[in-house]
Amino acid sequence: MRPRIRPAAGLLLPLTLCLASGEAWGRKEALLHVSKGHVPTDTGSDGKTTFAVADSAELGGPALKIAFAPGDSAGDRVAKVADWKPFTALEFAAHNPAKEPVRLTLTVKHRRTTSYQTRVDVPIVLKPGRNAVRIGIDDMRNVNGSAPDLTHVDRWYLACPPDETPTVYVGDIWLVGDDPAAAPAASGAAASLLPAGTYRITGTIGDMKVDLRIAPEAPAPSAAPGAGAKRTGDPARLARIRAAKMPPVTRPVPFHTPEADAILAALEVFPPDNPWNLLVEDWPLHPNSKALVASVGLDKPMRYNADMAFVLVPPDQKRVDVQITGYAGESDKGPYPVPDNVPIEGWPVWFTRDAKDKGLTLEDVQRDKPNRGGDRHALVVDPVRRMLYEFYQMKRTDAGWQAAQASIFDLKTNRLRPTGWTSSDAAGLPVFPAIVRYDELQRGRVDHALRVTVRKTRRAFVAPATHYASPHTNEDYPRMGERFRLRRDFDVTSFSPPVRTILTALKRYGMFVADNGIEWAVSVAPDPRIAVLHQELRRVKGADFEVVVPPK
Repeated sequence: MRPRIRPAAGLLLPLTLCLASGEAWGRKEALLHVSKGHVPTDTGSDGKTTFAVADSAELGGPALKIAFAPGDSAGDRVAKVADWKPFTALEFAAHNPAKEPVRLTLTVKHRRTTSYQTRVDVPIVLKPGRNAVRIGIDDMRNVNGSAPDLTHVDRWYLACPPDETPTVYVGDIWLVGDDPAAAPAASGAAASLLPAGTYRITGTIGDMKVDLRIAPEAPAPSAAPGAGAKRTGDPARLARIRAAKMPPVTRPVPFHTPEADAILAALEVFPPDNPWNLLVEDWPLHPNSKALVASVGLDKPMRYNADMAFVLVPPDQKRVDVQITGYAGESDKGPYPVPDNVPIEGWPVWFTRDAKDKGLTLEDVQRDKPNRGGDRHALVVDPVRRMLYEFYQMKRTDAGWQAAQASIFDLKTNRLRPTGWTSSDAAGLPVFPAIVRYDELQRGRVDHALRVTVRKTRRAFVAPATHYASPHTNEDYPRMGERFRLRRDFDVTSFSPPVRTILTALKRYGMFVADNGIEWAVSVAPDPRIAVLHQELRRVKGADFEVVVPPK
């Protein structure tokens, strides 16, 4: 908390003041000041990783050239800035001279760090060439999903994967805050007293030299839509899941079975404070909500895709190689626990309700015997270890499995994909946590956010998304990761119980823009036990949705 200066009653002293214009106090502080010759004080391998200050034309001046040893790190054993909470973000520029992306991790150890699980690990991907890295302070979480104590940071460092030896150039590393309000035009001592910004004042009081930093008190904000809203989940959801006992998982279990229902009832998907699990019914509207909704289509009906199938596997499931054919640089490495009965997107409903597909077996679909192509998502869930494996354009061949992309998500943590990386979804998001499942409809509660596709998205993304897939820059188009919700006053009482359950979830948890596709389409498991929902859902129109943002 910044001190406020109050004069003692009746005390008048001669005051000569000089305003140091343009200086903001407490808004930017160097964690590593390379341009002044500062270098890290520590490596993990006692000198195997080397670093030195060198000129970098790409970064426009001095930079720290780091040549990493395999799995090694470079940073400060004692952080130069211990309290990170007053800041908004950690920022630095970096140059990757290689032709392939470089993967790094920013690790932060703090007062509550006692183990690997209680430290912060933030994945960073440096694409070839110059990169601008920005990591939100409030977005940092411990590996186990708990909140770190960023008021007492002990140590930080950049680390590379165990099997890689990249060389990168890093500029000054800064902790930065919001820009202060611009000071009004004025001069002399009077300027220092204007309540518009944050100032440094130097001068004398009597025969004493002073160096003061002054920030005016901000007026109390007036009530606004979303005032008082919180980032919180539903305690009843967590109590229900943790009270359920998960049956033993000893073999691969197809999703559309009573055995899978029982397992899923006891599966906790992500920590309670994960974005997928946060209630958004009271969140404030995005300032451009109306235009964003209109760009998708006010009169377009809501739809659903019976698309995202999955399989549950035991923790000792045999791991196999999958050849990555399209996004190897943005895929997590295998081998992966893929069973022989892994379903492909749409199985079995797509291939049993369409007359032309009658007689197709799961292996026929795995091998794409109908020659349909498409996204062909394949999702594998290890419910015991709480790990998720997702594949894009999965296909079985005589030589084994192949996929265009592979992503691994740890359902025990809030860790995102590296910034700029895709996943099996264009937004870099996981698919499985968003699926509307049979067990949820039977229970009458969907306790998580859904995923939605729209035709036109913007060349941008917002957390928890990490990737965009669009050439458009129109700010009226939603970003990947944009969160829509069904209007609070929308009447759901006339709908059937399954549809009412879905619509209630869209009011409470909303839906993330996850991919480019047909407007207002959410994902429902292709489970034969789920009735056809099209006609009812089409009664909901685009105008019934709005865009929300997290409360501050």
